[in-house]
Amino acid sequence: MVNIKFITAKDDDFKLVKEIRTSVFTDEQGADACGEFDSFDDISDFVLLYDNGNAVATARVVKLSNGYKIGRIAVLKKYRGKGYGGAVVRAVTERAFDCGAESVYVDAQNYAVPFYKKFGFEVTGRELIDRGLIHTPMSVSREVYYGREKK
Repeated sequence: MVNIKFITAKDDDFKLVKEIRTSVFTDEQGADACGEFDSFDDISDFVLLYDNGNAVATARVVKLSNGYKIGRIAVLKKYRGKGYGGAVVRAVTERAFDCGAESVYVDAQNYAVPFYKKFGFEVTGRELIDRGLIHTPMSVSREVYYGREKK
């Protein structure tokens, strides 16, 4: 059984977010461990996706001065291919829209650009480096995000 839960960095379950992100980004992808946990964690909402009681995927959403940003989307390797990445992206994107966002943005790892396009995200800028990994800025408006479901 799959279930999704929202938490903050103050919750005990934040240790599960840390474990998933460390496993995926630092151990598996070689991201700079020093930059993995940042000041945005203190002001973000996080989603944890559980598969039969095990936390297997996470993402965060944070309100910044220039809008709502989702990020740190991670699914443990053993659980990929089950739609969990899409589930956590939908959860944090819809959370941002529920909080009043007109658009949501993400710095997507380059290999994941086609994945985000399925949710209506479009490239909005030039590549950048985050934690030693190449990312592409993308965003989606409320109208596009919800309009794609009606097509």
